[in-house]
Amino acid sequence: MKNKHLSILFFSTMILFAKSPLISVFTDAITYREAENAVLAYCTALEEDGYRVNSHVQNWTDPESVREQILWDLSGGDLEGAVFIGDIPIPMILDAQHMTSAFKIDQIRFSDRQRVAVASDRFYDDPDLKFDFIAQDENNPLLFYYSLSENSPQIIEKDLYSGRIFPPVHDERKYAMIADYLFRVAEQKKQGEVLDTMLTFTGHGYHSESLNSWETHALMLQEQFPHLYQPGGSVRHYYHTMSNDIKKILMYEMQDPQLDMAVFHAHGGYDAQYLMGYPPASTAQQNIEEVKRFVRSKLRSAERRGNLDEAKKYYIEGYDIPEHWVANTFDKDVIIGDSLYNALLDIYSADVRGMRPQAEVMIFDQCYNGQFFKEDYISGTYLFEEGKMVAGVANSVNVRQDIWANELLGLLRHGVPIGTWHLSRNYLESHIIGDPTFHFVKPARTDVNAPYRKLLKSPDATLRTYGVYQLAKDRGPAAESALIGIYSSDPSANVRLQALKSLASLRTPAFRDLLKISIKDPSELIRRFSANWMGKVGRIDYIPLLLDRYARDISERVSASAKSELDILLPNPGADSLLEAFAGHPDSDSAVVARLEYARNRSNQWLYEDIIPTMKDSSKSATKRISEIRTFRNYNYVPGIPELLAIALDEKDDPAVRRACIEALGWFTMNPNYTDIIEALSPLKDNPEESVRKEAVKSITRLLSGPNMVFTP
Repeated sequence: MKNKHLSILFFSTMILFAKSPLISVFTDAITYREAENAVLAYCTALEEDGYRVNSHVQNWTDPESVREQILWDLSGGDLEGAVFIGDIPIPMILDAQHMTSAFKIDQIRFSDRQRVAVASDRFYDDPDLKFDFIAQDENNPLLFYYSLSENSPQIIEKDLYSGRIFPPVHDERKYAMIADYLFRVAEQKKQGEVLDTMLTFTGHGYHSESLNSWETHALMLQEQFPHLYQPGGSVRHYYHTMSNDIKKILMYEMQDPQLDMAVFHAHGGYDAQYLMGYPPASTAQQNIEEVKRFVRSKLRSAERRGNLDEAKKYYIEGYDIPEHWVANTFDKDVIIGDSLYNALLDIYSADVRGMRPQAEVMIFDQCYNGQFFKEDYISGTYLFEEGKMVAGVANSVNVRQDIWANELLGLLRHGVPIGTWHLSRNYLESHIIGDPTFHFVKPARTDVNAPYRKLLKSPDATLRTYGVYQLAKDRGPAAESALIGIYSSDPSANVRLQALKSLASLRTPAFRDLLKISIKDPSELIRRFSANWMGKVGRIDYIPLLLDRYARDISERVSASAKSELDILLPNPGADSLLEAFAGHPDSDSAVVARLEYARNRSNQWLYEDIIPTMKDSSKSATKRISEIRTFRNYNYVPGIPELLAIALDEKDDPAVRRACIEALGWFTMNPNYTDIIEALSPLKDNPEESVRKEAVKSITRLLSGPNMVFTP
């Protein structure tokens, strides 16, 4: 009888455990030895927060051993996330730039692998991806280089979330830093924190100084965090032009004990947050000094690259400035003076050391702030200082900015772990630095896990947005009609944009027709994305709508986007008559028409007289031809498709050039005729030339799957 009771108890316990999500915690053997009590305290805190914990400790010799353990843990079906503490191997990914938002460096031109690879834990949290091992880094044994296999899926769809607890120092201090952080986080988890105070900052150049874009950003945040705009809440939006002392202000604000979350939208480096441009000058002499300072900085950069003479000639002649203005560029006292001046404009890791950052969560919508394998990386510097920061989201390479970085961010106020939110951030470079399980206190009567049909009926815009996300994920193409209805009727810009994004991923005729409506949406961000998608789709019947947005949109950002996409569409056959019709309209501004005609002529010349002739010219070097071919990655000129195919299919041409053409064709994922490209490339799947065959398989898979992220196809 006693044994029977034990069996029932064991069975009940298993059911209870099955309902609790699993977190796998990976620690290297030395870190565990030096910080064992802290690791155990953190794991205990996870268990008290409702998780089961699998703790894995060993001397991890390569990423494959970590991945194998993750796959084993995943086989149980309830693994939610992974935490990497200490020296866990770092995958450095090559040949996967279509999975990044902006990283488009030439891997052939630059031989430094560390420079051209992307540090990415998608190796771990999306185990469906397949990679070919290349080498271990000779100078940093934690880095392992891999190429994305042609047999891999070509889009990221994470199975779990992950977080890196990795200090910004590489010496013995790191063990004490990890221990202090883990003990602190274990205590903070017990206390719970309500998200009621937030700070946002928008830096120089992020919105191209468009206040219309900044306004939309603030309005969409208000939909996501309405309680912050009511008594008891606090949200502080900072813009870089508000004060010449913005650095001092932000450093003060970041140490406010009431602060819960900080969101930075700005340019950045691995150890810097670039806040401001040079302050506006008010006198002629100040303007002269700013020009001198600007050119001096450019010349010093050129000197490091080895093209000082060329750069000096360019700036002196191009800006028509006297040579004596920059004669002292390399004087020691001038260099020091410029450095001190620049240091007042931005936040560096050295500034963060000694701070007490109070925001539990920081979003670094900035380039390189999450390059976690480097010493002094700034997101890690924030994390390991004394204070309350638990987790940050940061990027290991440069990123495309102003692409709805706050998508679904409102989920955090509903008590969703930051890792769960991060599951929607399917870029190679985006990482959680710190504890990915951290969550704010869940408000009463909130259930984000409700069926999407219930979420879609919620008065809360964030929950409806999440409902759209789940609807599209669950039903796929069958959701098209519902998504169109939601876009057409919902008052929330967040909800409409989520619906439009989901429709974009379907790449159907209905989506392409809907762009004719969404290009006039009240939301500046939706109009901008609609313009961008029109250029990627490539239909000339969009030209009149883009001409209208270019000439009449109140937002300079929308106008600029329309102009960029017109540059791509105007070289298409049949486009001239549409431009002529616009020019002949009585309301057309002659100056606008002149700019458009100039742009059309310039685009035609660039495409038909420079790019295509050069890439077809076998007497040119392969390097020169490939350089022109790479243009089609960012500029999806439709007339370039047959030219790229002709070279790709030419068995007599240079395999390296053919491979570049095949790779470029893989960027036409939004083109309505992508299936025709697939059909044309299909014979190459059996090509005897290995590089050609592999690239053909990869591009065909990319075209079939669609873009990794539709905002950055």
